[in-house]
Amino acid sequence: MKRNTGILFFILAVVLLVTGCFSKNNGNTKKSKEKDPIVFNLGSDYKTLDPHLFSEMIGAQVDSSIFEGLLRLDENGNYTGGVAESFKEDGNKLTFKIRENAKWSDGSKITANDFLFAFKRVLNPKTAAQFAEMLFPIKNAEAYYEGKVQENELGVRVIDEGTLEITLEYPVSYFKYILTLPVTVPLKEEFYNIHKDKYAIKQDSFLFNGPYKIVSLKENEILLEKNEYYWNSKNIKIPEIKYVISKDFKVVDDLIKNREIDMSRVENYHLEKYKKEGTVDTFLNGRVWYLDFNLNNKYLQNKKLRKAILLVIDRKKYVKEIKKDGSVVAKSLISSIISGHSKKYREKYPDTDNFKDNDIEEAKKLYSEALKELGISTLKLNLLSGNSDPEKLEIQFLQEELKTKLGLETNVTVVPFKERLNRTRTGDYDIVLNTWSPKFDDALSYLERWKKNDGKNESIWSKKQYNLLVEEISKMPSGDERDKKTNEAEMILVNEAVIVPLYFSVENHYINPSIKGIVRRSITGIADFNYGYIEK
Repeated sequence: MKRNTGILFFILAVVLLVTGCFSKNNGNTKKSKEKDPIVFNLGSDYKTLDPHLFSEMIGAQVDSSIFEGLLRLDENGNYTGGVAESFKEDGNKLTFKIRENAKWSDGSKITANDFLFAFKRVLNPKTAAQFAEMLFPIKNAEAYYEGKVQENELGVRVIDEGTLEITLEYPVSYFKYILTLPVTVPLKEEFYNIHKDKYAIKQDSFLFNGPYKIVSLKENEILLEKNEYYWNSKNIKIPEIKYVISKDFKVVDDLIKNREIDMSRVENYHLEKYKKEGTVDTFLNGRVWYLDFNLNNKYLQNKKLRKAILLVIDRKKYVKEIKKDGSVVAKSLISSIISGHSKKYREKYPDTDNFKDNDIEEAKKLYSEALKELGISTLKLNLLSGNSDPEKLEIQFLQEELKTKLGLETNVTVVPFKERLNRTRTGDYDIVLNTWSPKFDDALSYLERWKKNDGKNESIWSKKQYNLLVEEISKMPSGDERDKKTNEAEMILVNEAVIVPLYFSVENHYINPSIKGIVRRSITGIADFNYGYIEK
């Protein structure tokens, strides 16, 4: 009897094993348990999780889950209260009421002083916040940053523990958007003073005020759980999020197939399959890809050489045969997703006629004239790009375009993302395949990228005029005249071939079909989990 029972148990175990294996691979993508973490692939390394030091959207994705500023965006992209339960505008003055139930993850109350301390930290040059200038619309903020005024002259005032007043230098239509970004989240002074240089590096050096908190922080994995002290915790339906980093998007497809990843940007390896399944979220993210010239290179100081490179590239072939992901040809700097005064800046100032694409005849003529002016018969330059599969394909395509159509020889160097950034910053390149994405819904988020008051290269392009234009635009209220000035500044970069715009990228994100309600912020690409839930 015992022997027969043993055989039955063995048969049952085999049946269960086979059934389990079948159920894992039968195409059912529903999560087994509602409490299982959503696994979100960040796709590349983040630089920092210190919200005030954010410089790219990988870190900002995580920060948006664990921190919150005065305002946030609702499901429809409208401004709504974050830590502030309400706010009012009176000319250049904004007054915010802090929620009574807004707390830090240690249970202590969030106060107006926490915002004042945070703003002062961002505006301290020693902090080296890359986007400190986002706060410059605040009265005396730039002067405070430069050490010209005292704290009591800064346009941020604590009325009482629950009331914060911000006075701006001039009307700034996009400033409310800045208040939704990591650079403006609060910071508890007492906590920061304990951790100082270690703040937001190790797990115990974080203090959270967002919907989630970090419970495990590893090199390539961050596990988040609901923050029970978050003011809106009862309405957060997704209990756990696990951020992972998988850079090889061919591997990512396998991880998706094996149900080890629930959300991730995907490349075009299996894009059509995801589209047929209805499991891909596609959106224009405003990110412009372009060739960036090192204007310290004596050859690239020649405008005709730069324009020859601008004109010779076949952008339509580029996006259709190389990208194959829905990317859009760019003949300008500013994406169509930027609103402008009319809410349709690009429609008012279309970029289709900025220059003729794939204009080989004119490009050859300019290239020949450039060589004569430079006193050389041949030229060889260095091309730099990242080492992801898409970037390698792109830089090879660009190399071939320049060689076959112009006769311009190039050496190609591909390096990891961080090294590309470092070499670009230090000027260790001739031409680099580069990218820039807007951080807020305003053209200034692009234009500021090329505004440098360092006195360099002013004889090479209309840099001084450009800087003055951007400065003027930054102080103008929203209106037709501001849009006109914006287009003037943009066209300086294009007409003088300071850069070579290539395409505006489209992001394709796989999402497990059982995950609902995730809101995608197209300007930043951030996935907002506040309204999400797992379908049972």
